[in-house]
Amino acid sequence: MGVSETHLMGGVGVEEQRKLIVGFDLGEDYSQISCYSFKIFEPKSVCLTEEEEHYLIPTVLCVKNDTKEWLYGDEAIACDSITEGVFADALLAKISAGETVKIFDIPFTGILLLEKFFRKTLMLLKKYFPTESITKIVVTIRDMEPKLVEGIYEALALLGLDKDRATILSHAQCYLYYALSQNQELWRNDVGLFEFDATGLSYYQININRRLHPMIAGVMKQNFADTLDYDRLHNPDANAEYTFKNIANNVMYKQIISTLYFTGKGFEGSWADEIIKSFCTGRRAFKGQNLYTKGACYAARELTGEKKFSDFLFLSDEMIMTSVTIHVYQDGMIKEVVLTKEAVPWYEVNESVEVILDAEQEIEIYLKNIMSREIVKKKLLLNNLPERPNRMTRLLINLTCLERTTAKINVMDLGFGAIYEGTDRSWELTFEL
Repeated sequence: MGVSETHLMGGVGVEEQRKLIVGFDLGEDYSQISCYSFKIFEPKSVCLTEEEEHYLIPTVLCVKNDTKEWLYGDEAIACDSITEGVFADALLAKISAGETVKIFDIPFTGILLLEKFFRKTLMLLKKYFPTESITKIVVTIRDMEPKLVEGIYEALALLGLDKDRATILSHAQCYLYYALSQNQELWRNDVGLFEFDATGLSYYQININRRLHPMIAGVMKQNFADTLDYDRLHNPDANAEYTFKNIANNVMYKQIISTLYFTGKGFEGSWADEIIKSFCTGRRAFKGQNLYTKGACYAARELTGEKKFSDFLFLSDEMIMTSVTIHVYQDGMIKEVVLTKEAVPWYEVNESVEVILDAEQEIEIYLKNIMSREIVKKKLLLNNLPERPNRMTRLLINLTCLERTTAKINVMDLGFGAIYEGTDRSWELTFEL
């Protein structure tokens, strides 16, 4: 019972240096890095030291008083413990809150602090790939809060890692990549994951709909932090073992599950081992700390064009279930213009297209649900259009999402070049996805 903790010590083959593909699990407390090995065709965790298996990097910084050197991880904690520097933690919370802190009278935003942390930790890769630049990096975080996501992208851009080489995915998405990269026997049925970190216990279950093409792999998440958290874990009177076993038995009741994974600092030690063993009848079980970073690495490999998952469509809580299209007349035929595909995060939906009206007074929008395959048509009436000759009105159509299940179409009059100036007229339609 255990998730492999192989690392990058030892020789690295030349063939492994064709691409530098990186998975980065960015946590508020700890972070981890992995690289994809083209020698063994799986990710390897980056070890911090050669003497022991040391993968977890505390997500903290410290600037030394005397030299003003930036330290990270365990060295930063050690420096702070003897009060020889200025300490900075809770980097992700600082980004979300828009907080700025002063270090030796110089203001640093959470984004700038995270850039320092990325710069320091990614230097670990130079020990193994001294001349290689990163082909693709996937950073995974627990929850895809939009302000945090954009802040992480900004921090990566400061390192020269723009969105063509950097992608941010949720833990749930990277769990999908990890689980479905394993032997098919392990995901013949549903797959469960118990995560126990500083915020408490959560459960994720993968369900695969094999009747559709592409097959749809979705993740259902349940949060049990109110029932089992760190405080209860370390309180002998709380009986964490009993609470955990009850939670697990309830969520798995009548579920056909092939494999269970257990990850997070909360599962360190042996307190839950006997309970985990009791779940192994007819199932496999694995416990380890590197699931998300390796899942991010598999995702990065896929995003470089490997196409290992071309038969799948991955869905998680932040993704929309519906595609949105309009029909236009072009080159003598009706064509479909996609404003958004399904299975993209709702907060990333922001697509625009320009059209020229041809005796039309309305915009027709087509919604197709990925699960039901049902197509719904919406109409946006363009009241009070400027009076112009036919095909002399150009419109900008923009689609955004207000939340996962709600979208908004905005249409703006652009006029027609120098012949007709645009007006301030616009039309909106909000609809359920």
